[in-house]
Amino acid sequence: MIQHTGVSNREMNIAWQFIANTGMSVFLTGKAGTGKTTFLRELRQQLPKRMVVLAPTGVAAINAGGQTIHSFFQLPLGPYMPGRSDTSRNNNRFRMAEQKKNLIRTLDLLVIDEISMVRADLLDQIDDTLRRYRDPMLPFGGVQLLLIGDLMQLSPVAKPDEWALLSQHYATPYFFSSRALQQLPYVTIELQHIYRQQDSEFIDLLAKVRAGNLDSNDIDLLNSRYIPDFNPDGRDWIRLTTHNYTAQRYNDMRLSRLNAHPRTYSCTVTGDFPEQNYPAEPDLTLKEGAQVMFIKNDPTAAHAYYNGKIGIVTKTAANSIEVKCSDSDRPIVVAPVAWDNNKYTLDPVSKEIREETVGSFSQYPLRLAWAITIHKSQGLTFDKAVLDINASFAHGQTYVALSRCRSLQGMVLSEPVRPQALITDASVNSYIETETGKTESNISLLPTLRQHYTLSLLDQLYSFTDISRDYEWFLRVVDEHLSSHYPKFLIRVKAVRRPLQEQLTDIAARFAPQYHEAMRINDGKIKGTGIETRITRSCRYFADTIKAIFESLITKDAIINIDNKRVAELYNNALSSLRQSVTGKYALFKGLSDTTFSTAAYLSIKAKTLLESIDGKPARKRSKTKEKPAKEKNPVEKAPKVDTLKETLRLYEAGMSPDEIARQRNLVLSTIYGHLGRLASQGLIDIDDLVSKEHQLIIRNAAAKFTTAYTLKEIREILPDHISYHEIKIVLS
Repeated sequence: MIQHTGVSNREMNIAWQFIANTGMSVFLTGKAGTGKTTFLRELRQQLPKRMVVLAPTGVAAINAGGQTIHSFFQLPLGPYMPGRSDTSRNNNRFRMAEQKKNLIRTLDLLVIDEISMVRADLLDQIDDTLRRYRDPMLPFGGVQLLLIGDLMQLSPVAKPDEWALLSQHYATPYFFSSRALQQLPYVTIELQHIYRQQDSEFIDLLAKVRAGNLDSNDIDLLNSRYIPDFNPDGRDWIRLTTHNYTAQRYNDMRLSRLNAHPRTYSCTVTGDFPEQNYPAEPDLTLKEGAQVMFIKNDPTAAHAYYNGKIGIVTKTAANSIEVKCSDSDRPIVVAPVAWDNNKYTLDPVSKEIREETVGSFSQYPLRLAWAITIHKSQGLTFDKAVLDINASFAHGQTYVALSRCRSLQGMVLSEPVRPQALITDASVNSYIETETGKTESNISLLPTLRQHYTLSLLDQLYSFTDISRDYEWFLRVVDEHLSSHYPKFLIRVKAVRRPLQEQLTDIAARFAPQYHEAMRINDGKIKGTGIETRITRSCRYFADTIKAIFESLITKDAIINIDNKRVAELYNNALSSLRQSVTGKYALFKGLSDTTFSTAAYLSIKAKTLLESIDGKPARKRSKTKEKPAKEKNPVEKAPKVDTLKETLRLYEAGMSPDEIARQRNLVLSTIYGHLGRLASQGLIDIDDLVSKEHQLIIRNAAAKFTTAYTLKEIREILPDHISYHEIKIVLS
């Protein structure tokens, strides 16, 4: 349960229940100052699900302690056209490390902070990548989403030339116009309790500005804070402006008026920390008497300052700065602090998702603060602020500026607010009104969704579909290609079919109605009920049975000598898939047999066992066997020369795209794709990097319609236009 200043927050707790105990995706929104950042911080500390936190900009990612969307998914910049197969655009995917792909495959929850700034096409790019490495038939590959942000605040950037293209596919640039999101069931939870402001009159006024329905009385109340010729007393007042150059010019002017000697402090950067993500000025020039704002919470036990606190510089020294704030008679001695640039990695031993620090930026946590932009004020709170907002140029900008203020009395307008400064977007208002109107009905579904989620995990646990599919594929390969050379081995493989069906699949099918009924009787609970013990006992049974049935097929006994290269590759791929599904399921049952079943336990063990099974290498070793195969009378068509394949592989592994390889080697592009297809069939590269799983399935289904030999042209004619010739060639090779 989330607690905020000792008060139980109903909406936060509801959001927590949806995220922790169901698979339902959540859009968490709320007015400024309602605790969205607090919720995310608690989630990171307490949630047992495997999660990553992403944000659309570098500064937002640093503040959220996560990574940028583009960096994590290795996405190119620029607009994304949904449904377009553009291989050159996706060259980044050819360089995605296996560790990153495994991390994506085992994610339980993807958190995107500041979702209001995420454009619809970027969300569809995320969907495209997740489908590629997870389930291609489900939105976002089946991963649960938590989208955090306030649509009434900062909006996505869409340049006119970009929007000219995107508007052909999207109704608005906002994230909710994403095609993938419209296919995804999700709930919207709006945080209601406002912690930043206490004045009910000001809270009501902000609500009307947010909704864009101010009347003349509201305008008069707002403009009552216009004070002609207002002259701040020089302490604690900060000016919020709409444009960077305005804030910079004002700060430079105020700094130049001070007679003190200037001192410049330069940052220290180590490792990987892109300049565009710097959270502070790389070269900070200050004078005694300068008004500054802290831009980070004090990391020491003293907690002497917080992000947004304003003070006056009283001393500048070579290795320290002293800042006096109005709430204390003693100055704060400020030292440089570090911001980390984190990236998500997989721990090779524990298989847990780790936040690895790849770079560090160290600087005094201060900036000149006679003025800052509204954009930089996001998330901050001010007791005294002068608002210069008539030049507002974007939806929500005026609301953000007003909502930074703690009270109406602590706010002064530089000039009366004109109606044109109150910019709102009707599409946003309509979306929020529709979604928040569903909140109570969504909440009523929570008990059912929680039960369905637990049952879905149990159904996954007791499903032997993957093992059965991989076993049948392996049996078919042995039967069609090796039966004459290894008849005894074929008999041994066939002998697995009956116990697989009777001792695993059938028993699991009989157990399913029992745990479904037990969950219904116990209102979705497992802990402390009779079914808890039965699940643990069943896990022991299935672990032992899997081992007994498949042990001879997943050990070195299944490694046989095959002279024909293509048959050997086919056999090794089939054996590798069977081993992966068997060892993964065995480890899952074994892990759960040593503990009591819970959502957290299942997700943790499943992710670890999946990664361990993925890390297993396919059998490529040849060993002696009693049965000696005869030579093939009709060998298959020869592969391209080993040297040319190796050269393509070398360049590919160096990170070059197919286009770049073709240019480098002076070969036509179709030849390079032929090489890549052959390398994928040999298991030397991942075909999922070349062709999405969804496109693979479509191509294979099309090929299955032909009962006789066919040509690439014939396949091309029955496939959708968005599937490229190169993809067809790779899959069919």
